[in-house]
Amino acid sequence: MRFDGLKITALALLVLTAGVVSAGDDVLYWMVDSSATVEKDGVTTSVYSFFDNYAAPEGSAFAARVRVTGGDIQDGQDVFLDLYIPGYGLDVGGGEYGVSFTDESGYWGAGVPTGNQSPSGDYSAGTPEYSFIVELGNIDSSDNWTTVATSASASYSSLGDYIHQTFDVNPGQMAVWTPSHFTAVPEPTSGLLTLIGFAFLALRRKRKGA
Repeated sequence: MRFDGLKITALALLVLTAGVVSAGDDVLYWMVDSSATVEKDGVTTSVYSFFDNYAAPEGSAFAARVRVTGGDIQDGQDVFLDLYIPGYGLDVGGGEYGVSFTDESGYWGAGVPTGNQSPSGDYSAGTPEYSFIVELGNIDSSDNWTTVATSASASYSSLGDYIHQTFDVNPGQMAVWTPSHFTAVPEPTSGLLTLIGFAFLALRRKRKGA
């Protein structure tokens, strides 16, 4: 498993938007730190241990992103919060690739220790209300994302303490949404084996009935 030298996002070092974000826009501060746990098959472990035991492709990296649901977002539609990179600007679309898990000033996690900054003003209203889910994923060398675990859904109104009206101003003093528990998503290989098992079972029954 690879933790050193991971990219902040797949696009962060490429061209970022040059536009200046209004200070009046809502910003959600969020992160995943080393205290997070992941539950898989009834067993709960630290997120670090979960990653360490995950069958990750060689050269891949683990990252976290925020999915938006509810409101006017249709079922099956992928919507993620963008990311603001201090010193660079707003990385529109970079939220799809998330923030990599790294060691930062003695802290390990995604966005530690002060939190990621994601514009959230577009989702402040809606019927039904918008909600957010932190997804943990594995990104391969071709930037293909595989979700490996998810947090519980949190409504916009429930995150009021973590939504601020500014960018990059004393972020360490602001409250940061830090989900502490995640639920593992079945690995693709497990699902494939299950399908193969059902196929063999169906073939066996067909032969018996012949």
